[in-house]
Amino acid sequence: MKRKLIAVSALLALCLTSNVFAAKAKQAKVKIEIVNRPGMALGTDIPNWVQAVLEGDNKTIAKSLKIDLKEHQIFVFSNQGTDLEFLKTWTDQVDVQRQVANSFSLAVGQSANAVFQGSSGEENKKQMAIDQTIKALSAIEINGLLKESQYWIQFRKPKQGVKITKKSPDSAYEYYYEYYVVFTMSRDIYDAQLDAALNGIEDNASETAILKKALSENLRAPLLDKAADESVEYVEE
Repeated sequence: MKRKLIAVSALLALCLTSNVFAAKAKQAKVKIEIVNRPGMALGTDIPNWVQAVLEGDNKTIAKSLKIDLKEHQIFVFSNQGTDLEFLKTWTDQVDVQRQVANSFSLAVGQSANAVFQGSSGEENKKQMAIDQTIKALSAIEINGLLKESQYWIQFRKPKQGVKITKKSPDSAYEYYYEYYVVFTMSRDIYDAQLDAALNGIEDNASETAILKKALSENLRAPLLDKAADESVEYVEE
C-alpha cells in the first residue's frame, strides 16, 4: 500500500529577469514515486530537514539539524540529474555560486510578493527595486561554507505524453535523482556582507526602501535555492 508523503517538489529559482508578479499557470497534479533513498530498505523515515526542504519550509531546517541561527547562516542547495555521484561533486564543489545567486533571487522574489501584493505604485518601479536588490546581493562573497548534511532521493515519474497503467513497463517512466546539501557560514561574516550589500542600494523609491526592510530579516533565515510546487505529489512504496 502506498503512503502519501506530505511533501512537494522543487522548482527552479526565479531567474534575474523574471517578473515575480506574473500569474502562475495552473498545472495538472503530477504523481512522482520515490523508488530509492538512504534507509528506505530498512523502513527509516526521510529526515525532517529533507522533508522541510521539499516543502519549502525553511523555518524547520535549522531546528531539525540543531543549528543555531545566531551563530550561522544556513544555505540549502539541491540539484537534479541521472548520475548521483556527478550531482554530489557538481553541487558541493562547482555550482555553489550559482546556487547562492538562486537563493538570493528566490528570497527577493518571495519578499517582493509579500510586501507589494495589493499595494499601490507603478509596476516598473517595483520591478526596478527587485532588479537593483538582486544585483547588489550578487556581489556578496560567499566564503567559508561548511558542509553540515546531505541526502539524496531517487524518483520516477511518467514520461511526458505517456499514459500510465498497472502494466506500464519501466521504459514508460523517467528515473532521476535529487541531491540535497546543507551548508553553513559564520553569522558575523555573512551579516557584515549582507548589511554592506543592502546599505549600498540607493533608496531612490519607496518600493526599494520597503523591499530592503523586508529582506533585512528574511535573508537571515535559512536560504533555499528552490521553491515548492504544490501541484506535485510524492508517494513511496
